[in-house]
Amino acid sequence: MTKAILVAQFLQARAWWRLDSAGASALHVARSVVSLLDAAAYLQGMPEDDPDLLALQAMGCFRSGAFDPGPEGAEIVKKWQLADEASAGPRDLLTELVRAAHGNPKAAPIGIPHQATAPGMPTSAR
Repeated sequence: MTKAILVAQFLQARAWWRLDSAGASALHVARSVVSLLDAAAYLQGMPEDDPDLLALQAMGCFRSGAFDPGPEGAEIVKKWQLADEASAGPRDLLTELVRAAHGNPKAAPIGIPHQATAPGMPTSAR
């Protein structure tokens, strides 16, 4: 299963959890659920070498066939778009998850470029 699909599955599960949770107003819950499902759909077409997905992988967010954003990332998803107005899109959520994985929400996300290797070149020569 691809990293993008694992993140999408995590977001879908959180969207359904949000739908069943009490507390926030119906409008805020609806906005959050739709935003999380929108982000999940956005991720499903994302290439495996996307820099944010590679950064999440480098930070150890993919374990045992599942995505785990850690406590700070889970809290970001839990509160995603519960405000009075929508303020961010799917890419913004992914960026916030990368920042949370770094442990510093104000740090810029790192990008890990995909390096192609010529056919027959040993991996140690990269």
